[in-house]
Amino acid sequence: MHPGSPLPRILVLLVLLAIAPEAIAEKLVVVRSTVTGGYLDKRMMNGQRQPQSYVFMAGRFFPGTTHDNSLQKTSFRTIAERLALDLRQQEFYPAESLAKADLLLIVHWGVTFDNNRDSVAMSMSMENLTNLGAEAEMAQRDWEEARASGDFLESDAAQGRLADLHNQSLSTIKDITTSQRASNGEDNATLLGLAVELQKPNVNPFGDERLKTLYDMTLEERYFVIVAAYDAPSLINGKKLKRVWTLRASIRSAGVNFHQALDRMGNIASRYFGTRQDGVTFDYTGDREHKGTVVLKELQILGAIETPR
Repeated sequence: MHPGSPLPRILVLLVLLAIAPEAIAEKLVVVRSTVTGGYLDKRMMNGQRQPQSYVFMAGRFFPGTTHDNSLQKTSFRTIAERLALDLRQQEFYPAESLAKADLLLIVHWGVTFDNNRDSVAMSMSMENLTNLGAEAEMAQRDWEEARASGDFLESDAAQGRLADLHNQSLSTIKDITTSQRASNGEDNATLLGLAVELQKPNVNPFGDERLKTLYDMTLEERYFVIVAAYDAPSLINGKKLKRVWTLRASIRSAGVNFHQALDRMGNIASRYFGTRQDGVTFDYTGDREHKGTVVLKELQILGAIETPR
């Protein structure tokens, strides 16, 4: 082709369109942030949010099934110092010791299992869900036609079929989100903070694109970080772990290493630490130019704890 021919431009455009979805996926961070009890009210004083201090504790590490040098070689200190920088945005600052801290932050991290390995069983479940959706559409039309014609007996029968199909779909959804187990007995939906939204009683299992997106996330390998905050005085004085907030952040592992993922997850998580959000939040981010540093003192191993649900 001679210079100026439109063909190369078309080819470039096609290539850009082909890589665009992957590029977007690499920057999509999913966050679920929850708080318990009256934590938010207790943190307020004279209408102002009060700063809080914390100490870190290493929780559980989930290595996944694929050898990943970037994940395996990342120390907990590196993760803690990265998170310490982002926690400052919500006015959380390191304490000198647990005795002087408001919070104990237990951090769990790693990568989920790629559940697409069991593709046959998953395909059958998804196909079943699709078929149930098609049957529900027919039952919905039958119900509308019966109501319009005044045939209330047929209307009631169609409504009963619709309710039964809805219940079958919810059961299938539960099977999908719990049958594929990740490491140490944890399922991906729980680790990522998606289980509650996927299993809501009033969720619409038919044609819900958001729901399908969440399903897809439970089937792929995703880097994740879980920060669970516990009331330090309750631990010191009452020897009880009283959880006050939890944040879960994750990002697709394909196309990024764990260092990039940690930076992107922290960048988004900095907006949500210690806050209450309705459901799962989707947010996009890139790599930051000015990351800053927070230097922590020697880390102490205080013990082990189960992953918070």
